[in-house]
Amino acid sequence: MKKIGITGGIATGKTTFLNIIKSLGFPVFSSDEIVKELYKEPEIKAQLLKIFGQEILNSDGGINKNKILKKILENLELKTKLEMLFHPIVKKKLLEFFKDAEKNQYKIAFAEVPLLFEAGWQSIFDEIWVITCSKETQIKRIKEKGNYADLFFQLSEKQIPLEEKEKKAHRIFSSEKLPDELKKELKILLKEYLKG
Repeated sequence: MKKIGITGGIATGKTTFLNIIKSLGFPVFSSDEIVKELYKEPEIKAQLLKIFGQEILNSDGGINKNKILKKILENLELKTKLEMLFHPIVKKKLLEFFKDAEKNQYKIAFAEVPLLFEAGWQSIFDEIWVITCSKETQIKRIKEKGNYADLFFQLSEKQIPLEEKEKKAHRIFSSEKLPDELKKELKILLKEYLKG
């Protein structure tokens, strides 16, 4: 089974791309979705409070991810601690996902991992696809994130530049294209992959 990793930068269109693949009937794994679920787990919440303190809570007692983001940007040691908490769990779930997909006799399975290169997970995949867009489009999309746009801009500065990721990719897809166009492109490509 071919394992394909999908990555890119902040707001470059990874989620949309993943949804297109899903609609074509391929199994997909989303690191973002896993992390979203992990934030709700009491054990994880306790660990986060230990790392970041009570001030990351909302008035309803839930975790405010933007407050965590703000703290990370002020202190990069906290970023390392957060990654040490989340990365092993996400990696374990990712490997289980591939195992299940293989057991179910899929020929290709996809996983979206935003920090694939940053985490050094290249060896898990047979191919890595980078979803990209122009700097202008990326800026426009980040601005659409509202009040926290500044934090997202700062965070994108801390990641490996998109051009670097493109150089390391097996394939590059532009999210500037319409979803229907991308779907058509993928349909043709994946048909070839299934033949091979």
